[in-house]
Amino acid sequence: MSTDDKRDERDELLAAEYALGVLPHAERQAFAARLEKEPDLRRKTENWDQHLFELSDEIDPAAPRSDLLGTIEDRLFTPAPQPVSWWSSLGVWRGLTAASLAVAVTLGALYINQRPVGPGDARTYVSELAGENSPVRVVALYEPATGILKVNRIQGASATGRALELWLIEGSNKPVSLGVLPAAQSASLSVANDLRERFEDAVLAISDEPEGGSPTGQPTGAVLATGKMTKV
Repeated sequence: MSTDDKRDERDELLAAEYALGVLPHAERQAFAARLEKEPDLRRKTENWDQHLFELSDEIDPAAPRSDLLGTIEDRLFTPAPQPVSWWSSLGVWRGLTAASLAVAVTLGALYINQRPVGPGDARTYVSELAGENSPVRVVALYEPATGILKVNRIQGASATGRALELWLIEGSNKPVSLGVLPAAQSASLSVANDLRERFEDAVLAISDEPEGGSPTGQPTGAVLATGKMTKV
């Protein structure tokens, strides 16, 4: 990937963050200064503004809470928390996946693609795992070139003394364990070499298992969430 391509991807990512309002204050000021001088950057930002504005049509309006003013004052006059990465920003994932998973995974793919990869190795797969009557909801991003599967648990947790285990289901084959989901909301799992090329059109599933994982090598508890892997 050329230096110009890397700069263009980085600018695309910054434009998306600027439109979403998630850039730290100093970076936002620096980006705003660039917007005054760089027409191409303004076009990227305007495209993201329009794209995200269209998503708002899918969200029902809601009256502000009675404590909203106090909350705003607290944010203005108390020290700001340390910024977190895009992938670890739980609020951003909750809001975006509710309106459009496609936008969320596009931005996630932009982050993943910041790492240089060889020709033909830039594939990225995404899945949103959910269940009709289950509180568990997870977004997953996978890149075969690195063998790293990133998972972000948007909601839900394992019961006391139980574990959430992640499975790969390829076609009609039996489920293969990808490991127990860590307690942390955001985590990265290393995929075994013999499984790295088996995510095309596969399904991910999460089951409720004994602490430490399934004792049989197959799901033994209820399947709480599933989602198909999609190439982006």
